[in-house]
Amino acid sequence: MTAPKSHLHFMGIGGVSMSGLARHHHAAGHRVSGCDGADSETVRALRAEGIDVRLGHDGAHLAGVDALVTSAAIATDAPERLEAERLGLPIRRRIDLLADLFRAYRAIGVTGTHGKSTTSGMVATILLEHGDDPAVQLGATLPALHGVMRYGRGAHLVAEVDESDPGFAQLEADVAVVTNLEDDHIAGEHDERRTYHASLRDLETATRRYAAQARTLVACADWTGLDDLFADHPDRVRYGEAAHADYRIEELRLHPDRSRFTVRGPDGSAEVRLEVPGRHNALNATAALAAADRAGVPLADGAEALATFAGVGRRWQRWGEVGGALVIDDYAHHPTEVAATLEAARATGRRVRAVLQPHRWIRTARHWPALADAAAAADEVLVLDVFGAGEARVPGVSSERIVQRLRDGGHAASHHDHESAGRYLAASLLDGDLVITLGAGDVWRVAQTLVASGGDRSPASDAP
Repeated sequence: MTAPKSHLHFMGIGGVSMSGLARHHHAAGHRVSGCDGADSETVRALRAEGIDVRLGHDGAHLAGVDALVTSAAIATDAPERLEAERLGLPIRRRIDLLADLFRAYRAIGVTGTHGKSTTSGMVATILLEHGDDPAVQLGATLPALHGVMRYGRGAHLVAEVDESDPGFAQLEADVAVVTNLEDDHIAGEHDERRTYHASLRDLETATRRYAAQARTLVACADWTGLDDLFADHPDRVRYGEAAHADYRIEELRLHPDRSRFTVRGPDGSAEVRLEVPGRHNALNATAALAAADRAGVPLADGAEALATFAGVGRRWQRWGEVGGALVIDDYAHHPTEVAATLEAARATGRRVRAVLQPHRWIRTARHWPALADAAAAADEVLVLDVFGAGEARVPGVSSERIVQRLRDGGHAASHHDHESAGRYLAASLLDGDLVITLGAGDVWRVAQTLVASGGDRSPASDAP
């Protein structure tokens, strides 16, 4: 761990992971300051907690600082980085601080292309009920924590592990969970490398290293390729619906807003009552139960705790109803996630109207046809502009191409900005509709505005 009483300055402190680590070190007695490019609810909350946060970037922020903390997304020529190099100050990456925590606790680390936040939130829910004062670091808000982190003095840490940072391979977990793995955060022919692996093979190599360093590995038996990738691990357990799963889902009953199933493990079974929908969440819950069981919490106790789990922020988040139409927001942005989320949406029996915001230029360049095909499961798709997340625009890539592919397939689709999407939906909502906003950017604002306005039955001037 960083030496006591050190002064750490966090660049991009308003980010989810950076704010969680900043809060942990603040609670541990370190002096913490930070800066961010924009004001936000997180920035204001950090200030209210006694953390000095400046807006903008300036080398002068490092006066009196002992170490600068950056993330993989921070450019190498950022003012604070250049000033730290001039002063000879240590520059520590976000992943380095997380690695410190993994060594200080018995860490349960959850990674994978999909389901990390929900699965780690489920593990945290179990250990908060049946654990020993755990520390928690998540990538999404958990209502029980009123945030994304918890400073714990017990033996365990529950942490979401973002595979987009190649440095995750260095983390040494007590129990490592790998939910799945596929082509995402892959740069391919593009030059961007801050939060990307060069190839799928590089990502697989990093994931194998992360898994190899864990005492116990919990991996999905249903996901093609994971058995071969982790074949040499000495203590590997598998979960899922597959017949060879060590923690097997049986008698799965999916309902529009929940699921019921049995998990049969090596030492018994438990009945699970899950209050979030979808087959993917049944898998997430089984991963969490298996990880908690291996960490010392019996299946029955874990299942009891999961009955209280109501989701994490921006994962099937219910905003409310407008004129009988249900409004949901979800973080899904990869084609596989969009497909799984829309499967759960269709199970409600409602007319599904999706507002899709493609996320990042490189991801969109590599996956836009698959993204359009996944979105086609909705009855209607409104496509917003690409949320670039600071990336340079890729020529020839646009939301209009997604719209056109949908239309060519005979699907109702149109291109919108936030405002026109809100106006069109408000004017055309019907009792029984399900409006679902999809994306990792700020598409949730459409859901927020729609519910806040209460709907508007004026003519739909923005109709496609």
